[in-house]
Amino acid sequence: MTARPTAPRLARTLGTALAVAATAPAARPLGPVLALLAPAVAATAAWWAATPLVQRPTAPRTRTHLARLARHRNTALAVACVLLAALARPPLWAAACTTALLLGYLLCLDAATAGPPGHHQLRTRTTPVAAAAAAALVLAAAYAPVTPTPWSRLLAALAVTACATTTLLALRSRR
Repeated sequence: MTARPTAPRLARTLGTALAVAATAPAARPLGPVLALLAPAVAATAAWWAATPLVQRPTAPRTRTHLARLARHRNTALAVACVLLAALARPPLWAAACTTALLLGYLLCLDAATAGPPGHHQLRTRTTPVAAAAAAALVLAAAYAPVTPTPWSRLLAALAVTACATTTLLALRSRR
């Protein structure tokens, strides 16, 4: 199974932009040299890691960490970008851009690796809308001005429940 010719290029572009968007605010307090160097290193690593892996290697004997990282590099890129963005606490507009890039990268990656079912899934609009709703909800919950009160836990529980519900709706639409 091969991906469409434009899907790997689009995934690489989105993944690289995501890495730069997540790294730039995190590197700013480190000084002017590292503020320029960190996004460049992240872009180089993301250019390699963002390429969709259409056929996962099934060699169970790959025990080295580098082999495992290479096998799961798409997931590692997304997780690293989320962690960098969360640790940097960027302004709301930068977090919204990073969230949109992450959502676009994951949807493109899903469509590229799943083949025709993945492309069909994106055309039905249910999955992209549910994913966008979940991403917007998480972003809103992350930036909600909440002070530690008895209502704080209820608000957090409602946000987690809403995210779980949208995820469930997205997964149920695949069947």
